[in-house]
Amino acid sequence: MKYKMIAIDMDGTLLDNNQLISDENIEALHAAKNNGYKIVFATGRVLESAMAYSAAINLDNDYVCCMGAIMKYSNVIKKHAMNKDLIIKYADLCQANGANYGIVTDDNIYYFNNDQFYYNYYSDNKMIMYKNILSKSTFSDIHEIENKLESSSVLKMELYETGNDVLSKIWPKLDHDLMCIVRANYLCIEIVSPYANKGSGLSLIANHYGLGCEEIIAIGDSDNDIPMFEVSGLSVSMENSPDDIKSITHYTTDSNDNAGVAKILKKLKII
Repeated sequence: MKYKMIAIDMDGTLLDNNQLISDENIEALHAAKNNGYKIVFATGRVLESAMAYSAAINLDNDYVCCMGAIMKYSNVIKKHAMNKDLIIKYADLCQANGANYGIVTDDNIYYFNNDQFYYNYYSDNKMIMYKNILSKSTFSDIHEIENKLESSSVLKMELYETGNDVLSKIWPKLDHDLMCIVRANYLCIEIVSPYANKGSGLSLIANHYGLGCEEIIAIGDSDNDIPMFEVSGLSVSMENSPDDIKSITHYTTDSNDNAGVAKILKKLKII
C-alpha cells in the first residue's frame, strides 16, 4: 500500500514534554512533505495553537482540531458546534459537584473559577507566544456568559478534576449517547459534538483530496486518537502510550521525548 497522508497527534506524540517539536521531528515533517505526503495535525488543541506550531516551523499542512470539532484544509474551515443546552447542563453539574471546567468557542476560551488548566497546554515557550494568538477569560457562574455562548460556536467543553475523584462521580451523569465524550486521563474529560472526532475529521480531509482512508497513516498516543486509528490504513502508537492503546495499533514507535514520529517515518521509508 502506498500511503499518501500522515495524521499526527500533537501532545504526547509530535510535541515533547516541554511542548516543543524537536529538530529531528521538524526535519522529518519537511522531508515527508517534500516527498509528496499530505500532513495533518490531529489534536485536541485549538486551531490557533496548532497553526502557530506550523508557522513556527514553516510547514504548510492541514488540521483536525478540538478533537475533530473544527477542521481546516486548503481554504476551507468546517465546524461541528455543540448543543448549548447540554453545555449549560454540564456546567451546572460541575458547579454543583465542585469540578472546574472550560468552554472553547471559535473566538475565546472561557474558564470557570480559574484558568490554571490553560497553562497545561498553552504556556509560552520558545516556539509559541500564546498571548499573541489566543483570547481567554474567567467567570464564576455559567449564566454570566450564557448570552456570549449564544452568539458563538462552542467547539469543545473540558471538565477538570479538582480532587476526591469528582470526575468519576460526574461521568455517569453525562449524555454519552448524545455527545462524543472522552476521558483521556484522570485530570480531564473532553466533550464535543457527536459528529466530531479525529476519525471523521480526517476522513473529511482525505475525501477533499480524493484519497481513501486506507492511504492514511495515523500516529497518536491516547484514547482520543482511537477514531483516527480505526479509519486509517496504518496506525502507530507511542512508547509513552498506555498499553491498551499500544495493543490496537500496527506499530509502536519511540516516545514523544525521543522523536518517535521521525523514527517511525524512517522505519516506514516515508523519508
